[in-house]
Amino acid sequence: MLLTLLGITLLASAPALPPATCQYVDGKTACGYSCQRSADDVRCASTPYGTCGMFHGEVYCFDPTLSAIHHPPDEGLRPECKGLGNEAACGFNCLVAQGKIACAKTPYGVCREHFGELTCWDPPESTIHELGAETPRPTCLTASTAIACGYDCKNNRTEVKCAATPRGRCEKNDFRIECFDPPSLLQCAHTQPPDPTEVRKPKHKRREEKPAETGQAAR
Repeated sequence: MLLTLLGITLLASAPALPPATCQYVDGKTACGYSCQRSADDVRCASTPYGTCGMFHGEVYCFDPTLSAIHHPPDEGLRPECKGLGNEAACGFNCLVAQGKIACAKTPYGVCREHFGELTCWDPPESTIHELGAETPRPTCLTASTAIACGYDCKNNRTEVKCAATPRGRCEKNDFRIECFDPPSLLQCAHTQPPDPTEVRKPKHKRREEKPAETGQAAR
């Protein structure tokens, strides 16, 4: 009886994900979310957390990683698509420079320009699962024509290295740079996806969960 009540409670607490839609154009059919179509193409995001954009007749779609979906930033999970001339990209913290455009894959990533090239870097999925909205913003460091992004970055005249996690460390000795990252010991398991309308909102506007009610219903 207890397991039955718990199962009913979990089903009741699952967010009502919006139904997928399908669009058809010029012999092509696409189904999903945030669909966009041009004169001869149609595409959709695979999840209700994704987005699509159209630039110069081309359709671009993007879906956030699972870590970003389950651990949205305090300002809300809002992927975007941007275009510049013949260039277009989708993601987060997009950078437009030198006639190019690039986006990070997660809201915790960074993009930088160096010697006319755009570089984007994202923290590991395990870091985002562990720290969520508290994930520190990575930095980028350069050395001559080289660039690297991450944490505790160190450089010399020609080389630059960064740790991949906030707890990592880089040391420079005799002009040699070595970095170390401790392994993540976290096992993150999610039973239900978050409500798509809620993760887009800033943290202070999201509905508060009520675990006490869940506990009472399972008794």
